[in-house]
Amino acid sequence: MAETELNNFLEKLGLTEYEAKTLSSLFRLREAEAPEISRNAQVPKTRVYDVLDRLTNKGLIIEIYGRPKKYRVVEPEKVFSELIAWKKNELRELEDTAKKMGPSIAVEISNGKREKVMKVKDLNDFLRILSQEVSGAKKQVIGFTGIGKEFGLLNETIKNVPSKNIEVKLISKILDADKTMVKEMSGAGVSLKHFDHGLHAYVIDGKKVILALSDFAQQQPEYHFTIWPENKTMANALQKYFDHCWQQGKNI
Repeated sequence: MAETELNNFLEKLGLTEYEAKTLSSLFRLREAEAPEISRNAQVPKTRVYDVLDRLTNKGLIIEIYGRPKKYRVVEPEKVFSELIAWKKNELRELEDTAKKMGPSIAVEISNGKREKVMKVKDLNDFLRILSQEVSGAKKQVIGFTGIGKEFGLLNETIKNVPSKNIEVKLISKILDADKTMVKEMSGAGVSLKHFDHGLHAYVIDGKKVILALSDFAQQQPEYHFTIWPENKTMANALQKYFDHCWQQGKNI
């Protein structure tokens, strides 16, 4: 392995630039005094002793007392094993922190009550945002939607919502190609009816409204939609129209 490649790998495992250079140098020298290590590693003499102390404390090199004092590197396999173990532990700690922070951040986001119009350039970006909103439902989700393969990301989210004891009712123009997805959703507890409504809108918990302003059935350079976090008037209006379409719709 080239020295530069080795140094980059050691840095990825969590070492500083000087630590990586010093360790890489000791792999070649096996055992040496600090001045020699400094020259080979191109680490300044004013820094090399601190670097050697840190590597010693990490158990990656051994300090050999004597006159003069020398430093010896442990086996490469042990070095990599130790560094990978620390990296995994660091990732576990980050994961634990993320789990603790996530709910509090979600609460802060959900408390926002400002109505907003948003635009995205990719339909999947809209579906990601919509999936987040749907996942935050507490009691009910009703939707005028599509369930074709282009809505795959949203469909997967919706299938999981009923498992939280949340009512989900969707109205969609259902094509023959959508029958498999209909079966999967129905099996997961989603209620569906076929009706060609021409909308893409969701009402969550009787107050939050997500409404597409662009025609999401056609490819667009930009997709515009609006989110009303707490607009019961609009939610009630959409609920009434939904109930009307539900009565007119066909069971699947």
